[in-house]
Amino acid sequence: MRIMRILAVLALALVLITAGAYAASDWLKGSTEEKLKTLAELQPGLGTVMIEYGARYTNAYYAAKGGNWGLAAYQIKEAGEIQEVGETTRPARAQALKAFEKSYLDPLNEAIKAKDFKKFDKAFKDGIQGCNGCHASQGFPFIKYELPKGPTFPLSMKP
Repeated sequence: MRIMRILAVLALALVLITAGAYAASDWLKGSTEEKLKTLAELQPGLGTVMIEYGARYTNAYYAAKGGNWGLAAYQIKEAGEIQEVGETTRPARAQALKAFEKSYLDPLNEAIKAKDFKKFDKAFKDGIQGCNGCHASQGFPFIKYELPKGPTFPLSMKP
């Protein structure tokens, strides 16, 4: 046990030293405007955001199905937070994202609070239709969410 603690402390020290060296590097060059442009270009696009969104949406389903309402609530909360990243970095899509949240995530949250899987399942399936409809309306009809056969994170879906 003592060796594990020592190894953990050494690993943390290495990470901190490396991070400090990286932070001190001058990878971000140019005028303030050029630096801001570089940073803006590094922000994730909506496609990247949607990978996490889809994983959290999926895991919320399996958590609710397994009766782990706390995890289901957490996954939907985190989906909403990653959605905010999309709203910020892709403001042209913000209105559609906010409408999706109100129309589909809010009912999921209500079902989670009630711990009612039947209600959750209906809201979830409605959300799939809304999700795929949103993709089509935004010019991406070929992107269709389908519930996978199991959760995407290695988490226990049981309470």
